[in-house]
Amino acid sequence: MTSTAPRNLAMIILVLSGMLGLLGPAHATGKRCQMNAIERSKCIIEAILADISRTYTQVGGGGISAIKQNSTTSFTVSIAQEERTDLLTYEATVDAKGKVSVRKIGEDTKSR
Repeated sequence: MTSTAPRNLAMIILVLSGMLGLLGPAHATGKRCQMNAIERSKCIIEAILADISRTYTQVGGGGISAIKQNSTTSFTVSIAQEERTDLLTYEATVDAKGKVSVRKIGEDTKSR
């Protein structure tokens, strides 16, 4: 192995374990985010996507069709299904150290 191989292996394990929900609840990213608006939105969206990967069971259909920021801390994710769109609304909090947590505050369905 080269000197970067252990580091690369550790990164792969970290990424895969996060994707599989092995690092604890998917609703908390555990990472610190830069606090400019773009970085904050990016961190919140990553936490939302982790929660959807862990909790959303209807994986048929067309996948995520939109992510809309409703306010600084509120986002709605649209997931296309056969004849409907599932709408998942999340509220996020960012603590003083930049740790992001999200919780689902609403689920709705829109017929097409």
